[in-house]
Amino acid sequence: MRLSFWILALLVAAPALLVLPAAPAGAAPGVWVVRDADTEITLFGTIHALPKGEKWLSPGLAARFDAADTLVLEAIIPDDAYSLAPMVAEIGMAAPGAPALKPLAARVTPAAALLIPSASQAAGVPVAALDRMETWLAAITLGEATLRAAGFDSGNGVEPALTLRAKAAKKAIVALETPEQQLRFFDGLPEADQAAMLEATLTDLRMAKEDSARLLALWRAGDVGAIERDFAREVRASPLLAKVLLTDRNRRWADWISGVMRRPGKVFVAVGAGHFGGTAGLLALLQARGMVVEKVQ
Repeated sequence: MRLSFWILALLVAAPALLVLPAAPAGAAPGVWVVRDADTEITLFGTIHALPKGEKWLSPGLAARFDAADTLVLEAIIPDDAYSLAPMVAEIGMAAPGAPALKPLAARVTPAAALLIPSASQAAGVPVAALDRMETWLAAITLGEATLRAAGFDSGNGVEPALTLRAKAAKKAIVALETPEQQLRFFDGLPEADQAAMLEATLTDLRMAKEDSARLLALWRAGDVGAIERDFAREVRASPLLAKVLLTDRNRRWADWISGVMRRPGKVFVAVGAGHFGGTAGLLALLQARGMVVEKVQ
């Protein structure tokens, strides 16, 4: 289920009305800082789906956030997330009058096809509805529903909570991408890569609870290296998926951060923890651009 957990990095989800509790002793999600004479950028590795009531906001992290002028997120989701439904349908489902898509079972291997009925039932989504979806959207739909059943909800993720806190403090909120851009990352994948994504999701369903709990433990420990290695293993069947979701985006974000360093101020950047580790991760890319990246304890 690790791949579906990763897919949630791009899921559009309704902001939850959360109260931010203090983090438990020992919880230390990854936080870094880059700075010069008049600019300070805090980099926080987030997780996009959490169990309800997860405590992650330490006093030190809260102080850094409150001192920042601007919150930077991967994308800004409207207060009424359901307003995005027409866009999701337009991008991820067959258009009215267009040729029907092949049944989902015909788009994957016979072994994976056998898993579709049970996955459909567990997710509460009829097979007929999945058949009308592009392969990538079916994978996201099944993965998100299964994670929710395991107790992880994107509405309980870090970003909705930070957004509420930023709005309450009247901070500027900036997005690195739009929801439409993120959906089109998937829609632009060749069918073979979409099928690989779906097959990985179907195969991992039985281990959803265990794998999600393991990733949560890695995030709590701030072990972005292990998270990056986990994702690299998950996408071996589709190197293009790793390029589209991770490598290309990391380069664009590193360029953006380099530009922000030319302007004075304090900025709080909150993006998925999987974007930080490895030689193609944000930390390495920023260092390659001449910045000193300090781990915040």
